[in-house]
Amino acid sequence: MINFIKNLIKATKKRKGLFLIFAYLFLMLFSSLMISIIEPAGTPLKSFWNSLWWSIVTSTTVGYGDIYPVSVWGKILAVALPIFLGIGLGAAFITYLASLLFERRDKKMYGEKKYSGENHIVLLGSTNDTIPLIAQILTDENRKLRDIVIVADYQKHPMPDKEDVFFVRGDPGTKETLHKANLEFADRVIIHTGKDENSLFALINTLELKKESCEVTVECLSSQSLDTFTSVPGSFEVIMQMTAEMIVQAMQDKVHIPIQVLLKNDENEEIYLIRVKDEFNSKWWDLHKYLKEKYNYLTFAIKYDKEKILINPPKETQVSKGCSIWLISEKRPVNIDWRDL
Repeated sequence: MINFIKNLIKATKKRKGLFLIFAYLFLMLFSSLMISIIEPAGTPLKSFWNSLWWSIVTSTTVGYGDIYPVSVWGKILAVALPIFLGIGLGAAFITYLASLLFERRDKKMYGEKKYSGENHIVLLGSTNDTIPLIAQILTDENRKLRDIVIVADYQKHPMPDKEDVFFVRGDPGTKETLHKANLEFADRVIIHTGKDENSLFALINTLELKKESCEVTVECLSSQSLDTFTSVPGSFEVIMQMTAEMIVQAMQDKVHIPIQVLLKNDENEEIYLIRVKDEFNSKWWDLHKYLKEKYNYLTFAIKYDKEKILINPPKETQVSKGCSIWLISEKRPVNIDWRDL
């Protein structure tokens, strides 16, 4: 009997839940059969089904008292089997279930559990912008309720209160960690590790593991690293360091592509800031059309003296002394004739 209990404890430590279940069922059936044989004829426990009922309520300490053994051997069996071993088995099984629940919670909290979902968004790396970025993704209407999986070296889950945000702890540049995030079945991957060399490793492994339809966006912090990123073969988009809102827009709408062309500085078009003449006074739309038609300059924003910037201003916005204009041009704009306006 003592050895049997020791085996139960060992089974609980090894998490053999099925063993505990079958052991409990076997004990109930065996005790029911034995008590129905031992009890004298004419007593309620002579029926196997009554004996099974008695074994269950006795082992669970319910003990209604409606049925009980009357023979000496029946009482000894009641002490040895349903009462002693039944309660022990029940306690062992409840302990096992509790340990499973706590372990599952801890694995999720500390990023040890493998994510098993599909069509999710994987966020590789962590910076000061990670939490704002996730918050921005959660509020983005194009997310389509996809789960978000954070892959980073946090000590524990950074957003445990968010049911659709999961955490995988580890190096985002290794395949082992990417497998834990189930990256092979992800819909989108955002790489922003805070270091270009780490992002490069994560990018190479991501491109090797991802499915064909998965869209990858990698953040590049240094313009000197931009050529290295763009030389990597595969389908992905590179963005320079941007705000959380711009990263989400890049992921969803590809708005960063023309910006990237300008930032690379190897194309004809570049961005310039020019100051208007002090005596100049005109409406924005008139200035916009004039510079486009006469010089092929594309204006897109006004800068005021106090660092206030108005992007895509209304047509009737007044442009006068103290203003500067942001524009795109093939070469530095000089010798603009402000008198023609």
